[in-house]
Amino acid sequence: MILYRPFIDDPNDIARLEGQRYVVVRPTGVVPGFHDDVRSLIKKQLANHEVSYPAQAHVTLSGFPKGTHLESVRELVAEWARSVAPLRLEVERASYFPTPFQIVIVQVRKTTELFEASACLRAWGKQRELGDLAVVPPTDWIFHMSVAYCSSLSGPAWSAVTRFVETLAVPTAQCVVGDVEIVAFDNGQEYSGGVFELPVPGVTPVSVPEREGTV
Repeated sequence: MILYRPFIDDPNDIARLEGQRYVVVRPTGVVPGFHDDVRSLIKKQLANHEVSYPAQAHVTLSGFPKGTHLESVRELVAEWARSVAPLRLEVERASYFPTPFQIVIVQVRKTTELFEASACLRAWGKQRELGDLAVVPPTDWIFHMSVAYCSSLSGPAWSAVTRFVETLAVPTAQCVVGDVEIVAFDNGQEYSGGVFELPVPGVTPVSVPEREGTV
């Protein structure tokens, strides 16, 4: 049994995501460490503010709205994953999404492979009428790892955060990830909807066991 490590552990954030499903990439190697370093710096800056933070670094490829049947998402991702090679994640810079979102992020380079994988998944989801949570089209999507959710901050406090983020230096960091995960939120809990291997070109894919457990 592989212990499941949830991406979100703040109760309010989990409640906000109730019923939704996401397909995400969990970075490996040095990349999560860089994400954690940026998160620690932001936490120090905002120690006296009501801000929430993801529990684990992740890059979202697609999201499906509340009420989407989990089995339908599993079928979609299982078929899609067979045509996708392992994905390279390259840290680009520390950045943020402006008001009204007010999210501090670690931006991930939009490589051709990452863009095509996400765009294909979203297109297949729409063809199957599963819906799409993203309000930004694939061509404009910024791949990222969320660091801090700061929507509750006042204008001046948020401006101070953005100025601080712009001073952060970014080291070279990248990794290659060989699987994607479905993350589901139901009944106030996050749990794994399945893990799907991204096969190396020319190699027959094998099944990957689910990461078990809930939070």
